[in-house]
Amino acid sequence: MTEEANQIESSETTPESSVDAIEVCPFQAEDRVKRKDGEGCFGIVHEVRSEVTATSGDSSERGLLVIVNWDNGTTSYLTPASLEKAS
Repeated sequence: MTEEANQIESSETTPESSVDAIEVCPFQAEDRVKRKDGEGCFGIVHEVRSEVTATSGDSSERGLLVIVNWDNGTTSYLTPASLEKAS
């Protein structure tokens, strides 16, 4: 294999978009959060994960999903845009 072919093959097997997305997430596990709309209770981030978010059958697009354990005992799966850090 040529060097160029090796570079193409390695870039196809590495999901760079999911790695970059996790690095820019403003939340980490154990962060205290609340919904941006101001309603509801507070919670703790349980996990931040990268999930396939495509709706047109293209499974290459990935997005962030934040799993929150709320103080009232429920669990939600939300985008980072719908949350803010609690003060």
